[in-house]
Amino acid sequence: MRFPQSLRLRGNSAAAALALSAAFMLIPANILPVLSTETPGENRTDTILSGVLELWRNGLWGIAVIVFLASIVIPFLKLVGLGWILYNARNGPPRNPRRLTRIYAIIDFIGRWSMLDVFLAALLAGLVRFGELANVQPQSGIVAFGLAVVLTVLANQAFDPRVLWPQPSVVPKL
Repeated sequence: MRFPQSLRLRGNSAAAALALSAAFMLIPANILPVLSTETPGENRTDTILSGVLELWRNGLWGIAVIVFLASIVIPFLKLVGLGWILYNARNGPPRNPRRLTRIYAIIDFIGRWSMLDVFLAALLAGLVRFGELANVQPQSGIVAFGLAVVLTVLANQAFDPRVLWPQPSVVPKL
C-alpha cells in the first residue's frame, strides 16, 4: 500500500514529521513494559530490554540476540537511515543518490517485517492462557512499539525518493 498522494506531495516535511513522531514513540516503547507473564511462583512484567536480558540469563543467547536486533537496534537504525536520507535530500539532489536510494529501499523492505514483534506478543497473549498454570498479557509498551513501527513505515512511504536524483533540465526550444 502506498501513502496517499495528497500527503506525498508535501513530501519530505510529512516524512520528517512522521519519522520524528516514530522516534518519540520509541521512548515509551523501550521504557514501558511490553508483556506480563504469570506462572506459578513467578509474576514478571518485562520491557524489551529486560526480556532480552532474561533470555540471555536463561541461556537462550540466539533468541536474545534476535530480539535485541529486531526490537532495539533495527528500529533505531531505520530512523537514523531515514533521518540521513531526509537530511541529504534537504538541499536538492545529493552527491550520492544511488547509496541513499539503496538505504531507502532497505528501510522500505525492513519496514514490512517490523510488525513481527507486535504479532509475536499478540500471538503469545492469545495462545498462553492456561488458567492457573500460565498467562501472558500485552502491556502498553507493545502499543507504543507498534505505533513507532507504523509511523516509521508511513514516514518512509511519505518520502519521495525522486528528490534524491538530479532532474533533467528543460531547454526551451527556439
